[in-house]
Amino acid sequence: MNIEALLNDYALGQRLFPRERFTAANLTGLDLAHANFTGGNFVSASLARTNLHHCHLRQANLKRAFLYGANLSYAKLDQADLTGADLTKVNLQGATLTQATLNHAQLSGAIMRWATFFMADLQNVNLCGANLTGVNFRGANLTGADLSWSNLSEAKLSGAILQETNLQGIQLQAAYLNGVDFRRQDFSGLNCAGILFCGGKGHDMNLVGTNLTGAKLRFTSFVRANFSRASLHQADFQQGNLSFANCQSVEAIASNFQQAELVSTDFRHAQLQRADFRGANLRGANFARADLRGAKFQGAKLNQTNFQGAVFEFDPRTQTLLAS
Repeated sequence: MNIEALLNDYALGQRLFPRERFTAANLTGLDLAHANFTGGNFVSASLARTNLHHCHLRQANLKRAFLYGANLSYAKLDQADLTGADLTKVNLQGATLTQATLNHAQLSGAIMRWATFFMADLQNVNLCGANLTGVNFRGANLTGADLSWSNLSEAKLSGAILQETNLQGIQLQAAYLNGVDFRRQDFSGLNCAGILFCGGKGHDMNLVGTNLTGAKLRFTSFVRANFSRASLHQADFQQGNLSFANCQSVEAIASNFQQAELVSTDFRHAQLQRADFRGANLRGANFARADLRGAKFQGAKLNQTNFQGAVFEFDPRTQTLLAS
């Protein structure tokens, strides 16, 4: 279908254009809102600043399409192929891209509030600086993607694949992250107070080897999370919940656990010099062979807490200096 025929039909009120071919066509700046292009072919087409608001583009082929600044708000792009497409500064607010393919797509600076990428393939996409507030990434494959400095507040990431994903400088306020695999990620300096990171039986959060140095994590929930060998230096977990978490061999020097829930938390072999546990609930916690030199325990609940083989300068129960 040529562009002139498309515009004439659209001007006459026609909105159904399924399976039409627009390969390499120049559709820059056109107003095509509410049109139905289901199954259409837009390979290498130019759609820069085109108004595609509420359009139906299900199963459309948009490989290598140029969509810079286009309006795709509330568009239906389920199972669409956007491999290598340029979606820089595109508006995808409220759009649905369930099971869509976006390998190597450029989405830098995109507006994606409340968009749905359920089970979508987003490997190696560039989402640097994108507004991802409330975005649904459940089950999405984000392997190798760049999400640095993006806003993921209230986003849904349960079951997402985040291997080798760049998460530097992200915002995660009120995000849903239960069961997410964050192993070996660099979250140093992260500020995400109040997030529910909690796992559960069979889907514990994986934070093995993660760098949370200096992270601000007050009021966060990490129930049953696996922090094994993580770096938690000077992290702030005040009034958080790490009950039943695996914190074996963590390095948490000068970290703040004041008034935190640490019921049955496993701190075996941990480096906890100068850590602050004042007022924390440590019932059933395990500090076997942990280094607790300079740690503070005033007011902590220490029922059934295990300090076998631990090293400390102060008696954790009385806070009195031990005899040398």
